Amino acid sequence: MTNKMVLLLMLLPTLAFQLITVEGEPWKAPPDADALVDPLANDPKAVQKGEKIFSSLCWTCHGIGGKGDGPNAEALKVHPADLGSISVQAQTNGAIYWKITHGRGEMASYEQVISREQRWAVVHYLRTLKHPAE
Repeated sequence: MTNKMVLLLMLLPTLAFQLITVEGEPWKAPPDADALVDPLANDPKAVQKGEKIFSSLCWTCHGIGGKGDGPNAEALKVHPADLGSISVQAQTNGAIYWKITHGRGEMASYEQVISREQRWAVVHYLRTLKHPAE
């Protein structure tokens, strides 16, 4: 079996999950995403690093405060998530990282755009967007 075949077999569950997920329905990462190990768990600068990335890439759809009210939000078929909402904040770091990495529909995949560490840093920044009343 070639390396390409092995890689394809490893990716099939993820690809199948993405294909059967319908836009507009709740977006759930596959269960194995919850087990991803956060390499920045003890990095005191992770939030600061993540904020820089969010401020350069994510705000146009998700808004400065992450409420899904960015200037590009109205042009999208599926409204961007309010990243401080209970439903987003209840997800594991691994699930959020997986979504940033893989994307869905109009939400781009950032796997080739920013590094693994940068994607984890964004997850840490998103944790600061939790709504105070929740």
